[in-house]
Amino acid sequence: MNVRQIFRLIIFIFVSTALTSGTIFAAEQDEEMPDSILDDELQWIEEESFVYTEIATRTKMDADLVPGMVTVLKGKDLEERGARTVFEALALVPGLHTSIDSSGGRSVSVRGIGGSFFSGNLKILLDDIVVNDTLSSGGEVIYEIPVELIDRIEIIRGPGSIIYGEYAYAGVINVKTIKDGNRVYGSLRADDNSIYGYGGGGTLTYTNPEKKLILNANFSGWKSDGPDVTAGNDRLTSGFGPGMEFPDYSYSPGPTNEAEEDKLLGVFFKYKDFSISGQYLSNKKGDYFGLINALPRPEDDANSLDKHLALEARQGVTLPNSLTLDLKAGLREYEFHLDKLLGLPPILNATMTLPDGSVINIGDVTPVDGSIAGPYYDEREIYAGAELIWEGLERHTLLLGMKYSEIEMGDVWVDANTDDDSFGVMTRLTGSKSWLDLDKRREVFSIYLQEMFDITDYFTLTAGLRFDHYDNHDKNNYDALTPRLSAVYRLTNNHILKAQYSEAVRPPAFTELYSKENSVIGGDPSLEPETIKSYELGYIYRKMSTSFRATLFYSELEDNIQYPKYADPFGGVGIHYLNADDKIKTKGFELEFAHDLQKDLRLNLNLSFADTNDEDDNSLEKSTDWLGNAGLLYRFLENYSLALDYRYVGKRHRTPDDDRDELDAYNTVNLTANVYNLFTKGLTFHAGVKNMFDSSIIYPAPIFKNTDTDIIGYTYKDDLPRPGREWWFQVSYDF
Repeated sequence: MNVRQIFRLIIFIFVSTALTSGTIFAAEQDEEMPDSILDDELQWIEEESFVYTEIATRTKMDADLVPGMVTVLKGKDLEERGARTVFEALALVPGLHTSIDSSGGRSVSVRGIGGSFFSGNLKILLDDIVVNDTLSSGGEVIYEIPVELIDRIEIIRGPGSIIYGEYAYAGVINVKTIKDGNRVYGSLRADDNSIYGYGGGGTLTYTNPEKKLILNANFSGWKSDGPDVTAGNDRLTSGFGPGMEFPDYSYSPGPTNEAEEDKLLGVFFKYKDFSISGQYLSNKKGDYFGLINALPRPEDDANSLDKHLALEARQGVTLPNSLTLDLKAGLREYEFHLDKLLGLPPILNATMTLPDGSVINIGDVTPVDGSIAGPYYDEREIYAGAELIWEGLERHTLLLGMKYSEIEMGDVWVDANTDDDSFGVMTRLTGSKSWLDLDKRREVFSIYLQEMFDITDYFTLTAGLRFDHYDNHDKNNYDALTPRLSAVYRLTNNHILKAQYSEAVRPPAFTELYSKENSVIGGDPSLEPETIKSYELGYIYRKMSTSFRATLFYSELEDNIQYPKYADPFGGVGIHYLNADDKIKTKGFELEFAHDLQKDLRLNLNLSFADTNDEDDNSLEKSTDWLGNAGLLYRFLENYSLALDYRYVGKRHRTPDDDRDELDAYNTVNLTANVYNLFTKGLTFHAGVKNMFDSSIIYPAPIFKNTDTDIIGYTYKDDLPRPGREWWFQVSYDF
C-alpha cells in the first residue's frame, strides 16, 4: 500500500467515524458537561490566538475550524517580535522557507515546493486584490511591505485553487493593511560598519460611523545601499567550458549590489457596502550577484524594477432569503524593467586554451563596455467577478463564484549592445528581436462552487469544485477542473481533527511560453500546466494559554515546468522550458506549540519536515528538509517587552551530480526591545539586532553543464553569502 492509498484509507475512516459517532458524542457532551462547554467557549474568545479569517472559505470563521491549515500573523505581534517586512514575517510560518536567487529575487517555498527559474507557485494578494503578474506568476513586489502598515497576514499552506484559481498551487498569501487609526513612523538599518538604509511612512484614517464612511491611506518609502556582502569567485573564474576561464576580467571577489528603493501608496474608500481600493507598489533593487552569475561592477544602483498598480471597486448586496452578493471589478497593471544591467564585464582580446595545451586568440567576447541589456515589459488586466453566499438552508452554507479576466501584453522591448547589426552600440530592439513574442494575451473564465455542511454541531464537511478555462489566443489553451473535499471534526471544544484532499493547477507564465532572443531564458508555447494533488491530516489542541497543532501532508506534482538539467542560464541553442517527465512527491509534517509560561512570558515553537524528491529519489535543488522557529516574548513591565527569536534552517540540497558538499544548516538569533508610550501616549520605540551571533548564512548557487549533463563550471563555487549581523531602529507615533 503506497502513501496515497494510506492517506485515502485514513480519510475514509476519519469521515466514517465522525458521521457515525458525532451525534452520539455530541449528545453525551450536552448531557454531561454543558456548563464546561460554555466556559470553554468563553475562554477561547479571550485567548489571544483566537482569530477569525475568510481566506479559506470566503465566510468569516474561526481560523482553527476552516478547511486545511491556515496561519494568521497579526501585525502588532510581528512588530513586537522584530519582523520588519512581509518577507521576514513569512519565515515564522511552519513549512515556509524564504530565500533569494543570484539576482536578488525573493522566493518562498511551501512544504518543499518552490518556483522554477523566474516563476512562482503562490497566489499573492494585497487586501484581497491579486498581485501575481502573468509574466512570471510572481508577485514578489509585496514582500518588502513594512510590518508597520500591516494589520495581519493570512496564509494557506497547500493548494487553494477552489476560491483563488491560477497560481494558488503551493499556497496562498493575503496581506491585509491597516484600515483604521492614524500613525507615522521612521526606521533605520545598519550593519557592523555603517547605517545603510532608512525609510518611513504611516497610515491616516477618517471615519464617520453615522454615515458608515471610511477613508484610509497607507504610504511608505525605503531607500538603502544594502548591507556589506562580499561575493566569492564568479563564473568567469571557473569558465564557460574547458579553456574558457576569464579571471582577469572578473570583478570578483567583491561587493554585491544590494541597493533598494521601495514605495507604497494604498487608498481605501468605503461607504456602506460600496468600496474602492487603489494600490501602488514599486520595488527597485540592485542586481546582487549578477543576472547570469557574473558579479556586477562595484556600485549601489537600484536597477531592477517591479511595479504593481491596481484599482478595484466592490459592491456588497444583501438579498432576501439569507442571500448575500459581492460584486467586484478592477484594473491591474504590472511593469518590469531591468535598466541596462551588466551581463558580462568587458572581455577584450581574450584567449582560449585548447585541450592539447595550445592557446589561441578569440578576440573580443563582449563590446568595449561589456554586455549590457535592459529588457522592459508591461501588462494590463481587466477583471470582474461575483460571489453569492446562501445560508438559507439550516446547517448549509453555499458559495457560488464566477470571475472573468483578460490579460494583455503592453510594451515589450530590450535595450542591448550585443545585437549583430549594431554590436557595441546600445540599441532598442523591438518586434522580432525583442525578448518575448509580442501581442500575447490570455482570457480566463472561472466558475466555482463550495458547499459547507454542518452535519452535526461538531462535524463539518466542505466540498468544492472549480472550472477554469484559459484562452491564450494561440494553439495551446487549457481547461482545468480542480476539486477539494475536507472535514473538520471537534472531538471536544479543545480537540479538533481535520482531513483534506485538494488539487490545483498552475498555468505556464508568459515567460515560460514566449521568451526568446536572449541568453537567459527560452520559452515553449506547447507547455502544459503544472498540477498538484495534496492530502492533509491535522490535529489541533487549544485551551486558554496553550495551543498545539500538528499536520501531516503528502503531495504529488506532475508536469512541473523547469529548465533542462543541462541548461546553463548564460545560453545555448535550443535551451527552453519544458514539462518534466518525473513526478515530484513531497511528504512531511508540521508541528506548532504556544504556551504562556507565566502571565507575561509567552513561548512559541514550530518545527517542520518536508521530504521532496523526484522519481529517482533525488532531492530537489535548493530544498531543505528541516525548518524550525523558537520565540520568547517577555512583557516584564506594562510598557516594556523583550522578544528573542531563534531560527533553524537545515541543510540545503544540491543537484545529485554536484560534487560539492550540501550546504550546512545554519542558526540565527534575533533580539528585539520595545518601549511603548515613551514620554507620551502613542510614542513607541523598537530596536533590535538580527543574526545576533553573526552566523554564516549561505544560499546555494547552481552548477552548469553541457548537453551531455557533464559539469563544466560553477556559477559561484563558494555559493551566495548573505549579510551577517544587522541592527535596526524604529520610532512610531499613533494618534
